[in-house]
Amino acid sequence: MSLPIEKLERILSKPHRIVVVSVLFSISLFLLSACFIKVANFVYGFTLAFVMPIIISYPISLVVIGYTRKIKRQKQELTKLNTINKKLFTLISHDIRSPIATLEGLVHSMACNDFDKETEKEYLARLSKHIGNLDLFLTDLLQWSQDQIQNKPANFTLFMCKDTITQMGGLFEGMLLEKQIDFTMEGIDNTIYADEQNYAFVVRNILHNAIKFTPEKGKIHISVKVKEDEVHTIVQDSGTGLSKEEIDTIFKGEQLFTQLGTFDEKGTGFGLNACLDYLKKNKGRLEITSDPVKGARFSIVLPKSAS
Repeated sequence: MSLPIEKLERILSKPHRIVVVSVLFSISLFLLSACFIKVANFVYGFTLAFVMPIIISYPISLVVIGYTRKIKRQKQELTKLNTINKKLFTLISHDIRSPIATLEGLVHSMACNDFDKETEKEYLARLSKHIGNLDLFLTDLLQWSQDQIQNKPANFTLFMCKDTITQMGGLFEGMLLEKQIDFTMEGIDNTIYADEQNYAFVVRNILHNAIKFTPEKGKIHISVKVKEDEVHTIVQDSGTGLSKEEIDTIFKGEQLFTQLGTFDEKGTGFGLNACLDYLKKNKGRLEITSDPVKGARFSIVLPKSAS
């Protein structure tokens, strides 16, 4: 939209402005006509030129402005839906195709080869792990897309974070055992005031990333600490860590950040990006500190109570 049109739109964005413009135009036209045509009753004509635009233009302006605002809202919603669709199609086309190809390869190998029981058991375990990871990603993706489309606000409740953290530990038990990771928890008997589903989403993604970047026989420690009116859920791993540039990329949120894990696990970068959105919605934030030797430390900061 060009600058003159934008200025005109701002001027005409209020009913009283439209009335003023209509009255000025009507009076100007009347005075111009009076210069060339003899008016029998100048005062009467001037009064009509002043009053009639008010009577006519004000109700019409209200209708037009209401209709224009409705069109703008619909345009914004369509733009938002288009952005969501683009993200979904990008994720589906680039990030789901690869794990599906892996699953196809495993199934093909099992179907075309006569494995012994031990090898077949190993392949089934790998197949189960890949299906679990894909299901987890699809669950997060569907939850995120529904929340975005419905513009769903956070459902703030006071809940115990212990239940969510324990559940996430059980969810990733297979991955933790496979890498022989020493997984410990501390001080998780605290309450948080946030959307419990959003909190579970964030913890699940942060923990999944920690497992992904922690080497075999490494350590992951989850602790919950209260600092004034905030609760910090801290996920500390002994993994490869992140550089300052990589942390900056995560917080900018302009592009999806992804790396291969210590077992060459593939990621989408979608999880961290969505985590930042959820934390913002829940009046929280994410803090990241990293050391190439000690690993990465992710702090999920949320309110302790409604106040």
